[in-house]
Amino acid sequence: MKRIITAVVFILALYSVAAFLVASPDREISELENRTLTKKKDISFNALDGRFQQSLESFTSDQFPFRDKLVCFQTGMLYASGQREISGAYICDDGRLIQVITPSDIDEKKLVSLAKKVNRIAKNNAVYVMYVPSACVELKDKMPGGRSPYDYSALYEKLTSNLNNANIIDLSASLTNPDFYYKTDHHWNINGAYEAYRAFCNGRGVTPKALESFKIKTVSTSFQGTLFSKAPISKQTDEIKLPSVPELKVTADGKEIDFYSSDALETKDKYNVFQGGNHGIVEIENKKGNGKTLLIIKDSFANSFVPFIAGEYSKIVMLDERYIFISLEEYVNTLSPDETLVLREIVN
Repeated sequence: MKRIITAVVFILALYSVAAFLVASPDREISELENRTLTKKKDISFNALDGRFQQSLESFTSDQFPFRDKLVCFQTGMLYASGQREISGAYICDDGRLIQVITPSDIDEKKLVSLAKKVNRIAKNNAVYVMYVPSACVELKDKMPGGRSPYDYSALYEKLTSNLNNANIIDLSASLTNPDFYYKTDHHWNINGAYEAYRAFCNGRGVTPKALESFKIKTVSTSFQGTLFSKAPISKQTDEIKLPSVPELKVTADGKEIDFYSSDALETKDKYNVFQGGNHGIVEIENKKGNGKTLLIIKDSFANSFVPFIAGEYSKIVMLDERYIFISLEEYVNTLSPDETLVLREIVN
């Protein structure tokens, strides 16, 4: 009898969940996980190639009642069981989260190909290269015992060996302070970005300005970033701080935007306050600049770096190849920048 009752309860529970999923409006995004969720309209009804089952499973998982609470509960249980690597994030003893990056995550052929492309550009242009070391490399002492990241030194040597025409600026010795990276996000914070700015100035023979001269403003004290979205367990929060910039005209993929997006501060991913996130091409014009054009071949680390140099150049063009299909060499020849900076996390 008990088995029958248990079976009936189980079936009723399944039907209740199914009814809830059908009747309830779909959630568009998960603020906690910082991603778009699968909705009813995304379910494929092609059963022959397996897409129906896959999309249905994804929809059921994404729209499951109280999903966010269950994700937090599951993460807490895994942590309580002794796990310190959850969903791509290392959980450190002090609550800091560090992104998991292993050798298998790195496409060396792709990175070497880009290095060779940059080297060709550097034959006729003033090119600077700053590879950003990942937090898991710089903050080894913070990571859970027994974890080892990718071999930064070997990768750096392999890439720089293909950059004999470029000016290489090594950041690895500059970013070993834990205060240079966010505690719940994989990016550097304002202190890390400023250290990169100092290194860039020194690499060009320019005296960097003092951090205090940028009139730093704190705009958030509750930032929990991409790594918290992976492992929502840390009690740590970060501050978002913005350097002052002159009056600028900013265009992203042909549309005028604000240099700082205040709307992003009301969302989960507050790091998007910098130029509203990533775009294919961002053009920054400064009427009071030095008359020079700087091209930055970048990833998202450059977004919080560029405020420190925005007042120097007359024009800065930020090119993110992940968001636009373009011939880099042709683009550089057409733009003819005075200087080019490659600023990307080394594994990108």
